[in-house]
Amino acid sequence: MIAILEQGLIIGITGLGVFITFRILDMPDLTVEGSFGLGGASTVALIVAGLGPIAAILLGMLFGALSGLVTGLIHRKLKVHVLLAGILVMTMLYSVNIRVMNAPNLPIPRTSESTKLGSYESITGEDPLAGILGDSGGDEAAPAQEKRTETTPSKERRLNIFSNNRDGSDLILILGIIAVLLGILFVFLKTDLGTVIRGFGSNKQGVEAFGMSMDFISLLGLAIANSLVALSGGLFSMYGGFADVTMGQGMIVTGLAMVMVGEILFGRFKPVFGLVAPVVGGIVYQGILALVMRYGYKVGFRASDMKLMTSLFIISVIAFSLLNNPNKKRKFKGKVKSLCSNSKT
Repeated sequence: MIAILEQGLIIGITGLGVFITFRILDMPDLTVEGSFGLGGASTVALIVAGLGPIAAILLGMLFGALSGLVTGLIHRKLKVHVLLAGILVMTMLYSVNIRVMNAPNLPIPRTSESTKLGSYESITGEDPLAGILGDSGGDEAAPAQEKRTETTPSKERRLNIFSNNRDGSDLILILGIIAVLLGILFVFLKTDLGTVIRGFGSNKQGVEAFGMSMDFISLLGLAIANSLVALSGGLFSMYGGFADVTMGQGMIVTGLAMVMVGEILFGRFKPVFGLVAPVVGGIVYQGILALVMRYGYKVGFRASDMKLMTSLFIISVIAFSLLNNPNKKRKFKGKVKSLCSNSKT
């Protein structure tokens, strides 16, 4: 149960990034599938190269933000549709991730490296001046030698922020990271710039009328979203102990599923501007996934069917929300009638 909560919260950060692009910015961004893998690949590669895990995660977030900026530049400056821009960057990042790891996958060393620094006496057990001074290393030298051995300094480098002991310590750490993220995002979205970003998705022209650059808002929003996705990828790789070039495949569908599950659970109640919903949706989604993987074989379910079921779930939720909305329902019926009349003529 603890493992499900931990994995759900980590994946929920990806849902948070998808929520920002799809719900707040109204920009369907497919860069997610590449930036998730980029966050994992860069974090693990930097740890293997000798960088500390916290610094590696922060740099992984920076690389994810850069991937979002590239998508935004292609979309805004080259006038390419955001979906196509995301596909292009996602495709490029597949090769970039292999370059970063210099292999299709890369594990994190499980044993921490230790370097012991000591004097010649403590390492060899001999006094280099004993022969010169005529001292054969009697009892008087032993206490001094023992003291030097005891005070030999040692330095140990920790390679992972997770202990993987399943004792709840990792869960507390992940909850702390989620709380910090939600707090920062909540405070940011309450500022003037954050308010503009929240209004950007519903009225882009209105934001531009207030003198704000649409290019700047798009780039900033995509950078923030993909930095969160890269953070999720980095934490996921550290939690699993490795990074793989295919780890981001299907994450956009998974992220959408988490967002929609969270919105179904919370309904019209949107705490912290709705940012809590995708995180809770990630926990529920991971729980459903665990149940299906454990008992799905009884009804003929296979692990390879999970992506199919997730996509069908998203389609059913969209259809259900469409039919439950009176305005959308009338528009849908009008389109159907027009199509039928055109086909008859």
